[in-house]
Formats: sequence, C-alpha cells, structure tokens
Amino acid sequence: MKRCPVCETEKNLDQFWKGQYLCIPCQKHKQRNSWESRSPKKRLEQHLKYKYGVTHQEFLNAWDSQKGCCAICDVELPDLMTYENRKRKYAIDHNHETGDFRGILCLNCNSLLGMAKDSVDVLAKAISYLEEKGSYGLMLVDNMRAAK
Repeated sequence: MKRCPVCETEKNLDQFWKGQYLCIPCQKHKQRNSWESRSPKKRLEQHLKYKYGVTHQEFLNAWDSQKGCCAICDVELPDLMTYENRKRKYAIDHNHETGDFRGILCLNCNSLLGMAKDSVDVLAKAISYLEEKGSYGLMLVDNMRAAK
C-alpha cells in the first residue's frame, strides 16, 4: 500500500506507475494540466526535441526553406501553433531507421510515404503505373510546376 499525497488516499501499488509518487489518476491530471499550461511554441519545441531530436531552429529552417508548404506536394501547411485536440495538421517527416529529420509534410504525403514504406522502388513503380494508365494528377502537377 502507498499513500498519494495529492488525493490523500491509500492505494495498492498497482495504482501507481513505477517510480511515481502520485497515483495514476493524479499523475494524469498533473500531466494534462502541465501540457495545457504551456504555450503552443513551448509545446512544439518540446515535441520536436523529445520525439524527433530536432531543435526548434532546425524545424524553422526547414519551414522557411519549404516556404511553409509541404516538401512533396507544395500545398500550404497550416499555422505551426494551431492544435486541435493536441493534433497538428502536418507531419514531421523522419527516417525511421536513422531517426534523421527530413522535412515537414502534409498528412496525405506523409501517409503516402508510410504506405509505400519509404521505398523508392515502390514509388517509382507507382509513377510508371500512373504514367502508363493515365492520371488526373498529371494536370495538377503540370499546373503546380507552371505556377513556380
């Protein structure tokens, strides 16, 4: 048995995460309030650092070099500081083997790479297939290239 200092309740040890002095419900409440009390910029910095090992400056450099657009399809990405239920509307792309940060993608392009398992061969075959069988996307790509 262990006593939680917040709710002042005596609880079984399975009601505490290993190494924590607060019971699980009190710990979750503390984490939620701690997260929500941080500014969006601070949350972004911490997320980048702990999940991807990327500094805020490295992220901003990529953002600026991509002109605030997806690195693949050039669609404009949403505001960096916008969160909806702690979810961003863009993806931090990274190499899953090395962990290296590659860029910022829209969710569709990030899913595309994930579904292709980052395989250049699979994506090249997909391109060949669309070129051979026809694609309504070719007109969109041509228009994007002409606009640049």
